[in-house]
Amino acid sequence: MTALLAARGLGKAYPGAGWRRGASRTVLTGIDLTISDGECVALIGRSGSGKSTLARLLMGLEAADVGAVLFRDRPLAGLDRGGLRAFRAAVQMVLQDPLSAVNPRHAVGRILAEPLRHLTDLPVTARTGRVGELLELVGLDPEAAGRLPGQLSGGQVQRIGLARALATRPALVVLDEAVSNLDAPRQVDILDRLATLRRERGTAFLLITHDVRLARRFADRVVVLSEGRIVDTSPCRPSLALSHPAARELIDAVLPVSPGDAS
Repeated sequence: MTALLAARGLGKAYPGAGWRRGASRTVLTGIDLTISDGECVALIGRSGSGKSTLARLLMGLEAADVGAVLFRDRPLAGLDRGGLRAFRAAVQMVLQDPLSAVNPRHAVGRILAEPLRHLTDLPVTARTGRVGELLELVGLDPEAAGRLPGQLSGGQVQRIGLARALATRPALVVLDEAVSNLDAPRQVDILDRLATLRRERGTAFLLITHDVRLARRFADRVVVLSEGRIVDTSPCRPSLALSHPAARELIDAVLPVSPGDAS
């Protein structure tokens, strides 16, 4: 498989605050990670392990102190305007808090049309139809296009965030705890829809989560992040084989039954 997005030796630290002002706090050290076309990788770790920071570096939202992010073997930091536009269209992200990523004054149809306007060459006349397709893709009625985010439930707004990420037909979607606020049946529904999308379009995913059950259900392989370092990795099939104490702690913290498997 072709390397779609890769981290090479990434490191990140933040300045200290309060009484520690002047002392830096290391968040990531020596991160090497490759995501190939059509692959699903789960990045798991406890809160504070550096997962979301790594996601921001991979998306180019923050710069690493050391190392590089490569998009199809080209350093992200060296992309020109056209290259960045191609990257933004090809790699999309869904956040845990959907309301933080949408304008509450804009109707859903406008929210979904924004990436179509800025990151694709889709004609204006075709955008309404595409918005309807996106709503159907995430299990929402077309009439939702005329509603404001505040008129929808939290789960529905989360689906809007996912639909917007899928608008450009990206090669990779980064899901940063994107289903963690949903109940188990809705988590399963969303992940099953994404699995279908992956089969039909070859979309790759990076699932960032603390829930081993979701990782095992959805991903091809699991990467474990602990205290800013990758400490373990394993394919999900035929069985997940993680031995690092940080991984075992995550496994022991969840119920033995995966979401959707109780029946």
